[in-house]
Amino acid sequence: MPAVPKGSIRKYRRFSRKLADPKVLAKLRSLFETEYSLLELLEWIHLKVKWSKGNIKRHNKPMEILEYGKGKCGEFGILFTALCLAHKIRARLILDMSDHVWTEVWDRKEGRWVHVDPSEKRIDDPEMYERDWKKKLKEIYAFENGDKENVTPRYKLGMKE
Repeated sequence: MPAVPKGSIRKYRRFSRKLADPKVLAKLRSLFETEYSLLELLEWIHLKVKWSKGNIKRHNKPMEILEYGKGKCGEFGILFTALCLAHKIRARLILDMSDHVWTEVWDRKEGRWVHVDPSEKRIDDPEMYERDWKKKLKEIYAFENGDKENVTPRYKLGMKE
């Protein structure tokens, strides 16, 4: 897989700011009659958006992703992060500079960020990329409301925080 261009950091800072927009969150929240859990949100997103390996038109706005109905990890990560925020779950978008996107959610009880890969429907398995996918991770960043944090140690085998 090709590495993500360095300009992506600016792009993901913008995406994360836009995901926190109260108008976007209200529109997403209006799609649900009740509050959903993380597992319910993962199931819901997979009913609405189908994973696509082929060439697709890429989207970075949650409602456009829903309307298009197809996506790759970027669309799943953006939409899932926004859905969490709409459900009052603190969440941030994660960008792996070797080409993957997922989400982290804040667990208040445990006082830590929890890995959620919405395209894979995996929760709290941060080592899956190197262990199962055999990826050579280099730099991984978390984006929350325009802020960036290097979270590489959480995902690289042998580099635990």
